[in-house]
Amino acid sequence: MRGNQHRWKLWVSDHARCVLEELAQRLKWAWQTDKKYPKSYPLNTDYAFAEVHSQLSEGSQDGSKIIQPQTVELPCPPSPPKRLSELVQERTIKAVYEQQNDGSYEDALKLAASGERKGSIAWRKILHAVNAAYLIHSYGDEFIPTPRVQFLHRSLLKVSEEVGMNDQTHEGIVEFLDDLCPCGVRHEPETIRKLRKRWTGRKRAKP
Repeated sequence: MRGNQHRWKLWVSDHARCVLEELAQRLKWAWQTDKKYPKSYPLNTDYAFAEVHSQLSEGSQDGSKIIQPQTVELPCPPSPPKRLSELVQERTIKAVYEQQNDGSYEDALKLAASGERKGSIAWRKILHAVNAAYLIHSYGDEFIPTPRVQFLHRSLLKVSEEVGMNDQTHEGIVEFLDDLCPCGVRHEPETIRKLRKRWTGRKRAKP
């Protein structure tokens, strides 16, 4: 029987560990709420991840800084766009692309620029993401397309990278997912290995 040793907690700061333990509770509620509307984008879960990224980036490493919600004044109305980059944001294009396709947005750009046959396929996928980004920026969050790939696991892997677990073993990442992920499915090291290899493309984990 596989036992969860919670090894990931030894790899992160005390501040990050506290933030992630709270995330586990928020995700459980958010994911169960979003599952009631399977054809809609999981906004509650996405907000939970956005909040944890904010806490991880703004909080001190020793946990001494308590982050309080801040009131943000509404910005001035934007001037009419003169460039495509003013009409849609590339970070939105990237987010949509990676939630709709396997592989990273950066790899898709390289493939599209290669001139190969697969490059035209990658370009069409990028254009779909650009169109979705336009609708989102123009008409609101209700136009965010439903993710086609493993939204929860990808998002949690991104969190694990942010807190410095790139070198964690696949078994250690499985324990991390077992502690935080509300999907209810048994996480297997081989599945996680394939997901990390296919998506992250960054520093290799220990075998």
